[in-house]
Amino acid sequence: MKSALALLVLVAPALAQQEKKLGAHPGVDDSKVEAAIQKGIQYLRGAGSPGHKHSGATHSDELKLWTFIHAGVPETDPKFREYLDRILKDPLDQTYKVALQAMCLEEINRAKHQGRIWQCAQFLVDNQCKNGQWSYGDPTEFTKDVPSTGTPKAVASGGGKVKEFGTPQTKEKPKITQKLSVKKMKDGPSTGDNSNTQYAALGLRACFDAGIMIPEEVVGLAVKWWLESQHKGVSESGYGGVRGWNYKTEEADKPAYMSMTAGAVGSLCMYDYMLGRDWKRNAATKAGANWIASNFSVTDNVGRSDPKDWQYYGLYAIERAGVLYDVEKFGKMDWYLEGATHLLKIQEKDGSWKGDSETVWNTCFAILFLKRATRPLVATGGGK
Repeated sequence: MKSALALLVLVAPALAQQEKKLGAHPGVDDSKVEAAIQKGIQYLRGAGSPGHKHSGATHSDELKLWTFIHAGVPETDPKFREYLDRILKDPLDQTYKVALQAMCLEEINRAKHQGRIWQCAQFLVDNQCKNGQWSYGDPTEFTKDVPSTGTPKAVASGGGKVKEFGTPQTKEKPKITQKLSVKKMKDGPSTGDNSNTQYAALGLRACFDAGIMIPEEVVGLAVKWWLESQHKGVSESGYGGVRGWNYKTEEADKPAYMSMTAGAVGSLCMYDYMLGRDWKRNAATKAGANWIASNFSVTDNVGRSDPKDWQYYGLYAIERAGVLYDVEKFGKMDWYLEGATHLLKIQEKDGSWKGDSETVWNTCFAILFLKRATRPLVATGGGK
């Protein structure tokens, strides 16, 4: 296998997606959506930054910053600076936080922060489990020395124009003037989970778009895991039919459920993009999209023993799957119309969204859905 991904990124159907207007959605009042988003941001300003007991994370600044970025909070805002300054000082030690940090920095200024993004990529590559998954992660000493030059050194063609959902503006991403290579230096544990694994994919995509050359064997092993762990489901032929994913395995007593299946669909789309393949032709991804269509809900995390568990986390996964797979509907269900309508109805008076999990996280996920925060798979002059 080649040591690094080919620099060719599939252009079609990406060019068609690039031209697609991400503005007003029929049936959704943009002014109400924007008002809800800004009300949610006001809640987040006064709320804390909760940690995560399972990973040991002491704050959730990365998720809040990612939400602020997409809600249009300016970089000069004191809270924006507070979150950014802290994550840049923090050690790289947890998969969720590192992946989200890479996403934030690539969006803020991928050229200015390319060195730190390279460190995020090194962490993610070194923490891939032996089976292709990711766990919560551990520090790696190999993030210390950022390479001063990459091989090969290249100038990206084009500045990376990206349309913002719900606005007429087009954001110009800075050109990447050099590529930085990452080499896998160590293995993570034997296995992980599909939640950390889907966020690692988001982080690697951001690194790739920032001109970081991800080892092809890392992507290949990640794809292998997603293919092998997909449930058998209802299959028409090969990987066709209706097939989903759960948190860890395809064991019969652990059924597929929405947030993991939507996350897997998005992950496979991103990996095909990085490999220069047409993600719309991937039969496993199509079967996952069929599972979403067959089980679609914006009120429940369908498939879990308690369908109210992590419903907002699941909604953000649906948003990513819809944008990355480039569909406005799963089956007959208009995912954005259904989700936005639901979220506008249930927002609390204080601007938050409450549920089974942490209210701050729920509010972030709800805003990211409403803002349609995921960038379509269009070459932006970085990984190209």
